[in-house]
Amino acid sequence: MSLTANGKATLTTAAPQEEITIRRATLLDSPDVGKAAATTYFSTPLTSWRHPHREKYPAAYQRGFFERAVTRMLSPRNETYVACLSSPEGKIVGAAQFVRLGDDAGARKMIHDVGVVRRVLFWFLSWGFWAWCQVWWLFQGGDKSIDREAVETFAAWCRVDEGRFWEGREERVNRWHAQSVVVLPEWQGRGIGKRLMAEVLRRAERDGVMVGLESSVKGEGLYRKLGFELLGRFTTEVDALEGADRGGVMAWFPEGWKERHSGQS
Repeated sequence: MSLTANGKATLTTAAPQEEITIRRATLLDSPDVGKAAATTYFSTPLTSWRHPHREKYPAAYQRGFFERAVTRMLSPRNETYVACLSSPEGKIVGAAQFVRLGDDAGARKMIHDVGVVRRVLFWFLSWGFWAWCQVWWLFQGGDKSIDREAVETFAAWCRVDEGRFWEGREERVNRWHAQSVVVLPEWQGRGIGKRLMAEVLRRAERDGVMVGLESSVKGEGLYRKLGFELLGRFTTEVDALEGADRGGVMAWFPEGWKERHSGQS
């Protein structure tokens, strides 16, 4: 599936024999990372509710995903990976963005390894990108693809679950968190999502920390196969929008983590 110029989602035929490569993303990949997310989420009930006018304003719809991808990549705590075809054009068919939270030795080492010069550069680029986005939206008259009330309601729901599952939980502060994991619809079911998640699981195992994420209805099965456990269902009407009593906040724990934190849960 891909998005056409008018925002329509069209089914495309994938070439199953093509080899997939997983690699670290660069800022040059950010438009494709954003487009992959926009395409993957295009037809979900949640997107239909938040972006009811996405077909009429496809540029605005895709722009939001692009901005989130760039903003995340400009953080020294972020690692972004892409799944791309091994053919010369290297089309991106999946992407995952992870953030390292907390202030333990692993988090401090990650920030230190980025280096002072790059951290300063990221800071300036972040502010410059933010300013550019504000001007772009000003000239566009705002995001016309959204239902503003729905977007604000969803943000409030997210704050509720942030407080329920993460804030004030000392044992969960130091963790990797999956911000976005997407695979284009025509490439799903081929183990690409599992390979993208393997990148963060290796790092979490190395650091001895958990991995957290918010799972959609469709993604819950994959994450369970990878060893994730359900911390709890979404508190609000997200479940109703997804059309089933599934999906929620999930976590993966490295060996020995639960024993070390048994008194804090």
